[in-house]
Order: sequence, then C-alpha cells, then structure tokens
Amino acid sequence: MDTWKTKPVVLRGTGVKKYFPVNTGIGAKKYVKAVDGVDIEIHKGEIYGLVGETGCGKSTLGRTLMLLTEPTAGSIEVLGKDITRLKGKEQKEMRRKFQMVFQDPYTSLDPKEKVGDILMEALEIHGIGDPKTRLDTAMEIMHQVGLRPEHFYRYPHEFSGGQRQRVGLARALILNPEIIVCDEPVSALDVSIQAQIINLLQDLREQHDISFLFIAHDMSVVKYISDRIGVMYLGHMMEEADEEELFKETLHPYAKALLSAVPEVNPHIHKERIMLTGELPSPMNPPSGCVFHTRCPYATERCANVVPVLREIKPGHKVACLKYEEGGLSAG
Repeated sequence: MDTWKTKPVVLRGTGVKKYFPVNTGIGAKKYVKAVDGVDIEIHKGEIYGLVGETGCGKSTLGRTLMLLTEPTAGSIEVLGKDITRLKGKEQKEMRRKFQMVFQDPYTSLDPKEKVGDILMEALEIHGIGDPKTRLDTAMEIMHQVGLRPEHFYRYPHEFSGGQRQRVGLARALILNPEIIVCDEPVSALDVSIQAQIINLLQDLREQHDISFLFIAHDMSVVKYISDRIGVMYLGHMMEEADEEELFKETLHPYAKALLSAVPEVNPHIHKERIMLTGELPSPMNPPSGCVFHTRCPYATERCANVVPVLREIKPGHKVACLKYEEGGLSAG
C-alpha cells in the first residue's frame, strides 16, 4: 500500500479559477479562462503528476496554487489554512511551506548573485538563523542536491542546465517546505540529465517526506515519477487516478489520446495511435458543454450542452465525461 494515501492532505485547491482579462477594444472586456474550476488534493509525501498539451492551463494552475498569480475564484488550502485569505506577516510565514522550481533554471536565478548568496537570501528574508547558520544550511542543501562546496562561489552562467536546475531545487528546499511545485523542470534538459533530476526528486521525497506537484507534458516522464496523475484540457481537470490505474484503464477520450502517443518500449507490441482532429479551442472562447466535445470522437449532442463534473467512477479514479455518468456507460 502506498504510504502517502494514509497521510494528511498538504495542498487542497477547490474550484480554482484563473481568468486573464483581455482588452479587445471593441466593447465588453473578454477573459482568457486559463484555469476554470479545478479541484485538486495532494497528500504529504505524494508526487502528483499534472499533464496536458500546451495551453491546457497546467502551468497557470501551478503558479496560482503558489499565489504567484492571484486566483480569480476558489480556495487554496495549505496545511488546512486558506492562503488566499492571509495577508502580510501571516502569509509570509505560510509561504515558507510552499515553494516552486521553474522550467527555465537560468532565467529564474539572479545572474548577478553567486549561488551561495541566492540560497542564503531566502533564509535572510524569513529571518532564519545567523550568518554562520545560513552558510552551514546552504552548504548542507547543496550537498543534498549533488552540488560541490566550490559551487557556492560560482555564478549561474558558470553551470550546466542540469546543475542550474539543482540550484533551483536547493533554493526551494532550503526553507524546509511541505510542498514543491515543479513546473516542467526537466523539459529543457538532455535525457540523461532528466533521469538524474527525476531520481533526485524521488530521493528528496524519501528523505524529507516532501510533496511534489510535478507539471509536464511528457507522459512517459510523468508515469515514471508520479503516484497519482491528473490530466488537464483547456483549463479543466478531465481525469485523475493512481499512475498504475490510469495507464491500465484510461477512461477519458482525451487522456486515451495522450497515452496513445507514448512510445512503446517493446517493438513487438503494436499500439493504436489515436489522432485528435481539429485545433485546440481558444481559452478566450471555450466550447459550450464539455470543452473537449469539438475534438472528441464519441461526442453527442448532449456533450455540447451539458458540462460534465469530475466524479469518482471507481475508488480513486475520477473522470469528467458524460459517457460515464448515470445513464451512460460504466467503467470497465
């Protein structure tokens, strides 16, 4: 049994929305509905994989959950506290509990600061320790992520992409957070370096019992690292299940299409590729009803008028599809 299932929820998002206003210059203001009513829970010590094609809103959801962008609606709880309602000192104290690792490790690091200063700055901002303690803590964190002591005095441009990502991870870890959001942390790295970073994340989870929200578009990477997986499309969560369950019995037509694109290791196994027709709709003008119905091979007239709700079809397996609602088909 996965131990994280028995542990408390660290992060809970309920009805999270993020709309970006767009001034069209021709009357009423419109909005890009990047995230449109997502529910998500992550347990202590769990690695939750979030996938979807470019433009589905997964990175925006990650940034919104971290309050890097203010949610339009919904609640976000960290350790049971709704962080959207916190202000000033109280919010600053809670920010220590949730950190983020960005996709591009170079642009997320100050090029004018040495790595050691970047790491100690986080401790100084939160008033943690004296200068000697901060130095010792930074050195220890660097060691944990596979960096050497001499790296303390180097600038970001003196590192490789994989090393810079380790620096970004060290910066997130140094405040001893409860959860870290990793926004496509390996997509810009070579395959061999990707494996090193992924294995490092798993080691850190074991050592510190940290929760991770791992955002990616590569299903094979997400399959390898995740305990549970959520599949997003056009700002909505379409399916959610344990990693093994999702790959064994995929329910949503969109998730099926994503999984069909994952290369099969065994050359003797033939896997049918599901090709989606049509373009990804604009989040500024999403389709009515189920947002996927314009590209779904199983869509009916009802799909264009009724919004499906993400519901549990079998223990731990949720899907937002009218095909599995009452009166439709059942799972299995």
